[in-house]
Amino acid sequence: MTESLKHAIQTVLPWNQNEDAKELLLVASPNNVEDLQDTESSCSDDSIDQSQCTLLKTIMYLLCFLLWVILYVIAIEFEFGTVYLVLSMLIFIWINTHTRPKKPGELSAYSVFNPNCTAIEGTLEASQFEREIRYGIGYVR
Repeated sequence: MTESLKHAIQTVLPWNQNEDAKELLLVASPNNVEDLQDTESSCSDDSIDQSQCTLLKTIMYLLCFLLWVILYVIAIEFEFGTVYLVLSMLIFIWINTHTRPKKPGELSAYSVFNPNCTAIEGTLEASQFEREIRYGIGYVR
């Protein structure tokens, strides 16, 4: 029971998940070395396994955050802290609102771009709003 609890706690951390999966594969089937190699090749990119990749990403995010904090402290020293904070927030919003290609069959939030101008679920249309104003919310045609 202690080992299973220890294993559950270790798998919460993202950089430990891939190593634990490898250990489980080795314990469950020690004769299937080819399966383990196939799993490693599908999870790796340029011979770097997933745990190293997540660790590198974590370190990179930490370094970027520390750089931001250092620049913020410098901006405060020059009495430019508020402007730096507002500009960094705008840049953060701009970076995180990038567009991605639509998935096949995915509807646009704007009904004019959808086939037959179909609206997505939860959209308030003018006709629906007019019916609710005139007849109440529970009115169904």
